[in-house]
Amino acid sequence: MDSYTLEKISCSLTSELGANEFLQVEELYISFLGSLLYPRVEKTAEVALTELCSPLKFLFASVLRCMTDKSFSCGRFPRNESIVYQWFDHPNSGGTRNPVKVINVKKEEGTHWNGNNLFNTVKLSELKLLDNMFEIFYHGTSHESAEDIIDGIDLRKGGKGMDFSSGDGFYVSKDLCLAGERAAHHFGENNSAVLVFQVRKVELRGDNNDNGLDLTDIDKKKGEWTEIVKNFLSAKPSRKLLKTIKKYDFIEGPMVAKGRYNFKSHPKPKNNSYQLCVRRENCVSLFDRSLCAVVYFA
Repeated sequence: MDSYTLEKISCSLTSELGANEFLQVEELYISFLGSLLYPRVEKTAEVALTELCSPLKFLFASVLRCMTDKSFSCGRFPRNESIVYQWFDHPNSGGTRNPVKVINVKKEEGTHWNGNNLFNTVKLSELKLLDNMFEIFYHGTSHESAEDIIDGIDLRKGGKGMDFSSGDGFYVSKDLCLAGERAAHHFGENNSAVLVFQVRKVELRGDNNDNGLDLTDIDKKKGEWTEIVKNFLSAKPSRKLLKTIKKYDFIEGPMVAKGRYNFKSHPKPKNNSYQLCVRRENCVSLFDRSLCAVVYFA
């Protein structure tokens, strides 16, 4: 392979190399190693190395540039990465619900989100979500998982030993910042996403407000909250507990305050916190239909 061909291939590496080009690069390496191990009489290893250095520099520089581009710019968002700070329809949504809106948000390094600047940056007001008939919930996750959830929530992917579930729950909150922070903590700021659900109140809670188990009044229900949380945090909830809560579509209440103490044995509710855990398939179906937007951060 001559230096012209090699340079031509190296320039294409800013996107992707095809199988044939990879074979040519492989041949180059084999030829290079062969020239070092078995040099011709008239050509020493030093000479062979010098002759190959010039074309190889194009290859290595381009590979490095390609790797950098892939890590920090190319493919930073799952959908329409060239569109930033502007809502568009997700191509795989629709059907039994309205199209899911998507927005790509590039977070400036060192920027600290709070309720107002995050809400305004994400431009949620443009979606006109606030309505007395609905409740708005948020779920923080990774880019890849967000794409999966758009196709449908799977309770079997829930984590083990969670506050209100063990391998069979899907969690949402009412705080956009909290959802974003949790996603960034677990998956990194450049791979975090927040899904937005606009859920009709009467469908979620029922006519008599008894579809779910409400543990939000912790002063009155701390004993019940503690028993449930201890069971699930052990990752081995008792049959008695599972039978008791089987009828509920969801459980809502405070999060566990985690610290240096043994929170699994002696759980304490975190002040001013809230979470809702979806536990039954009919509630899953409701949230699937109610998914209205996803925010991708990078």
